[in-house]
Amino acid sequence: MTDHLSDEARRQLETLGSAERCAAIEANRWIGYPAAVRALDALTQVRERPKSTRTTGVVVCGPFRNGKTMVADKFLSMETVQVRASHYYQLPTDASRQEFLTGMIRAMGRVPDPTQRTIEGRRHQLEALLDEYEPRVFIFDDAHHGFRGSAAKEFHTLLRVMGHRWDMSPVLIGDRSLAEAIHNDGELRTRLTNRSLPRWQYDADYARLLNSLVRALPLRQRSDLTDEALAKRIFLVSEGLIGDIVQNVAAAAAAAVRAGEEQITLALFDSLKLEPPSKRFSPDELRGLS
Repeated sequence: MTDHLSDEARRQLETLGSAERCAAIEANRWIGYPAAVRALDALTQVRERPKSTRTTGVVVCGPFRNGKTMVADKFLSMETVQVRASHYYQLPTDASRQEFLTGMIRAMGRVPDPTQRTIEGRRHQLEALLDEYEPRVFIFDDAHHGFRGSAAKEFHTLLRVMGHRWDMSPVLIGDRSLAEAIHNDGELRTRLTNRSLPRWQYDADYARLLNSLVRALPLRQRSDLTDEALAKRIFLVSEGLIGDIVQNVAAAAAAAVRAGEEQITLALFDSLKLEPPSKRFSPDELRGLS
């Protein structure tokens, strides 16, 4: 019986071989849980808003590996030719002013002008591109990096003028330090809608998430992921981070296919010997989990 599966998961079960099914199980997937949908709706609203001379945008904060970039990916995948373009830029750590401006130019799909190597030259090229193409939304991932280091003033100035000068909305994605930087900036705080993605709790919303994964993963037998022992084990190993929850459940589902069990059980999950994020990442990455 496959009544526990969504239509797409049932199609995968019926048409894909085991190897292809494992690849489908382990592929990145959009999980439309309430907080993520609210964040996605906020991004859609700034893209579809009427013309404005005041900078308005969205900030999406949350722990590392908690689905923030997936919201941006989903938003960009929904873009149509009827609207002005959106661009995505992942800010590097400790970027110089020139590196920041060069990254912005590359994020717009353009090559930095080799005759404009100075900061002023890079800024002139970027402003010319924004004047010409008038993007509606610019997404800055790891935006907390933009509030420290030598590029901070350049980044902050751009955020302040991008609405007035180009009718463009910023979307800032980052960790807790980004939320603190915006909270301490009275001007930005009034211009950015907060759509944070907090760490998951062991509650009814978590149970609903597990049930949605049961429907999405093409296994022949229904996995009882909300069984208390299994649900708690998944939660503890994932430390309440949706990126790890989904990845760990998908790893268990693929293992179930390869073993011919077609069902996730506590014994199978434990056999994977998965480690929680706090035991896997560097000190810098761990700070993003706080």
